[in-house]
Amino acid sequence: MRKSILLVAGASIAALITPISAQEAPPPPATAEAPPLSADQQAEYDGWPAEQQMSYDLWPAETKGYYWSLSAERQMLFWRMSDEDRVLLTSMTGPDREATWEVIEARAADGGSAPPPPE
Repeated sequence: MRKSILLVAGASIAALITPISAQEAPPPPATAEAPPLSADQQAEYDGWPAEQQMSYDLWPAETKGYYWSLSAERQMLFWRMSDEDRVLLTSMTGPDREATWEVIEARAADGGSAPPPPE
């Protein structure tokens, strides 16, 4: 049962991977403050298009912090998700989050085809 739930959650997130320009409006700003960016992070942020900066600025603090903890490959995939899915993924923990990432990465590597059916 748990495996089915993970596959559904992963498939839901992976199915919603879209280019940044096609995303829906981001969620309202979070009330908690994110830690300040390091010099390298600030340089990366400054290089983003205004639309991408605006989207990032509206993420909750936890999502911002989680974004910077990701590998460069996962950061690219993270940008292809909707803001709702980013927050959902951020709220996951441990094995559930990693299992979801495995589904997302497999889907991306497969060109976006449907994940295997639940067992």
